Amino acid sequence: MRYTVEVDGRSFEVDVRDGPDGPLVAVGGGPAAPARLRGDPAPLYVLERGDRRATVGLEPDPLEPGQLIASVDGRPPLRVRAVDARAGAAAKAGQAQKGPRSVKSPMPGVIVEVRVEAGHPVEQGQVLLVLEAMKMQNEIRAEGRGVVHAVHARVGISVAAGAKLVDLAAPPA
Repeated sequence: MRYTVEVDGRSFEVDVRDGPDGPLVAVGGGPAAPARLRGDPAPLYVLERGDRRATVGLEPDPLEPGQLIASVDGRPPLRVRAVDARAGAAAKAGQAQKGPRSVKSPMPGVIVEVRVEAGHPVEQGQVLLVLEAMKMQNEIRAEGRGVVHAVHARVGISVAAGAKLVDLAAPPA
């Protein structure tokens, strides 16, 4: 499986595949390194290449749905977004399409705030609405520029993961 990993505005290609003795991980087209998974205290991945070894901890970012908090060998944590390369390519192709594209709920929850209305222009990263899940409020943001075509979310309603929340149309040329 190939992923595009974004760290501090930089993108890296990461390949994860099965090897004869377990998973192998290659970053940026470099040589593959064996990886092991340990479960204590959080998901920890140990990457080894020759006599070099790195321990990578990953956990969901409570402030940004779809992002992870990563720590490498105990250094200060980084916010990381990993996207399946095929899904990323499909998303880019979808953005090029005419017509509205849907913003969907990343998890089940209750809508506690809607900040946009049909006809409003939005910028990339702008908060569209706030979803409460597991007693945490999650800001759902626009992934690109556009104009709100339709709002399907209403304050107080429960939504399932994958529910359509907002439709965005391409911005006027």
